[in-house]
Amino acid sequence: MALTEKIQAALNAQVNNELDASYAYLAVATYFDNEGLPGFAEWFRGHAQEEHEHAMKIYNHIYQRDGKVALEGIKKPKSDFASAEEAVLAGYEHEQVVTGQIHALFELCAEEKDYGTQNMLNWFLAEQVEEEDLFRRVLDLGRATDNNSWFLMQLDEQLERPSEGGESEA
Repeated sequence: MALTEKIQAALNAQVNNELDASYAYLAVATYFDNEGLPGFAEWFRGHAQEEHEHAMKIYNHIYQRDGKVALEGIKKPKSDFASAEEAVLAGYEHEQVVTGQIHALFELCAEEKDYGTQNMLNWFLAEQVEEEDLFRRVLDLGRATDNNSWFLMQLDEQLERPSEGGESEA
């Protein structure tokens, strides 16, 4: 079954949203690289790559359903922050926005009775729960450092070391 115009347009918007998130996280990584915090930078680069993979998952779904992908421009992301906490908070808030976007897309699929796309989106719903939790935990850890350089460097070191599952330990 081919995608309806509404679903195709919404999926295309989400491809662009995911690419925007990837670019935003890459910009946060540049902030941390500039601050000499390579663990945070690596963690955000990893999330930038994840968001790109998410975009490609939707991109591929569009073509599997005989649709067409339409890429849009991506706005310049913020890359200057007052603190590590502010930078991580920006990432956490961005994840909350993406969660809202996925929820709206899921609801549209229910209205349009596009169960195939809705099924694909189930993966994204679970992923967003994990992402928000992970960002919230790193934000809480960052806040616990109270912007103390030594504690921040300890957290940075933790983020740089991958765990067995491929995700950073924090």
